[in-house]
Amino acid sequence: MAARGDAHTYFRERRLPYAPEAATRPTTVTAADLRTHYPFRLLLAFHLPYAELVYHCAADGALSLQIQRDGTWARSPITGERPGSVTYGGARDLWATVEAAWRWWNEHGRPAQDRFGYACEPDGRHHVWHIPDGRRWDLTP
Repeated sequence: MAARGDAHTYFRERRLPYAPEAATRPTTVTAADLRTHYPFRLLLAFHLPYAELVYHCAADGALSLQIQRDGTWARSPITGERPGSVTYGGARDLWATVEAAWRWWNEHGRPAQDRFGYACEPDGRHHVWHIPDGRRWDLTP
């Protein structure tokens, strides 16, 4: 709610409804891994631009870390049973992208954020690259 009658509000995109749960499976990347490694979360943003990383609280009170985009979601528990599992729903398994990014990050010596460069091209395209080997990620919507 705006404090003044002439105050402006920011446009908010309408979110698609969450997809129904598709499956639960084991994973090698847990919510604890994402929470404790900031440079990895940065890399994950390159792999899944415009996705959101949020906390999810289930009806039973179990807390999970959830990644979501366009109604597709994947979550790994922080509390409760099965910390090495992921539950997902939607058009694709977002957590498979998390696992691929995790492998890349570990294979490249867990680079910190200062090992990446950012560029905005004159035509409006944005990309990031890994400085040592030149791997690029396009961030343009």
